[in-house]
Amino acid sequence: MQFGLLLCDHIDEDFRRRGGDYPDLFSERIREVMPAARLQVFDAEAGELPEPQTRLDGWIISGARHDAFGDYPWLERLKARVHELLAAGERVAGVCFGHQLLALMYGGEVGRAPAGWGIGNHDYRWQPPGQPDYRLLVSHQDQVLRLPVGARLLAGSDFCPHAAFTLGEQVMGVQGHPEFTPDYARFLMALRREQFGERLYLQAMDSVERPHHGAEVMRLILDFLRGGDLPSPTIHSGL
Repeated sequence: MQFGLLLCDHIDEDFRRRGGDYPDLFSERIREVMPAARLQVFDAEAGELPEPQTRLDGWIISGARHDAFGDYPWLERLKARVHELLAAGERVAGVCFGHQLLALMYGGEVGRAPAGWGIGNHDYRWQPPGQPDYRLLVSHQDQVLRLPVGARLLAGSDFCPHAAFTLGEQVMGVQGHPEFTPDYARFLMALRREQFGERLYLQAMDSVERPHHGAEVMRLILDFLRGGDLPSPTIHSGL
């Protein structure tokens, strides 16, 4: 199995020297749940995109510090290529920034989260309820405010109601970061500590000590990309 990573950002150099870049985090998590899988990386932010004829077992759009609604030339080129991949029958999943980008591309709304920054470990409920909740490491100030018409809501929380969705059989988005490690989550929070306020920062740092379900959610993403079944979701009207 070979998956493509459409890379939209890089980890700060201070952490990268000891903990690796985003492709390293994704590769490690993917190998944890699917040891035979390999990751082919395309640095979309730098203008590196797959050739139109490229076919893999699925594609993942990474997170980024950028706004999904931003006006960046590289982002317009990425969106055009994602449309081409989907038109060719490929499946695409987005993580955090990628999740927001896919929602936006198909008529959803993305903006600043009403409750402010989401950091640390967050709990999510599957929709409709009935399966065990899951927990992911997060770092975002934007989120999906309204899903595209016809999207299937998979999971949410009071803080982030649209935390995971699918659209048809080819598009999936997940707000949290299944690839994150606690070490990287702590690094990011320390880097942005002044933006959060001390109370939120300390609460989030404490939450990172709790187990998270990064491996389980990554398996869910890979299963979707390979055409597997997902939890029975709710159809969203777009209201």
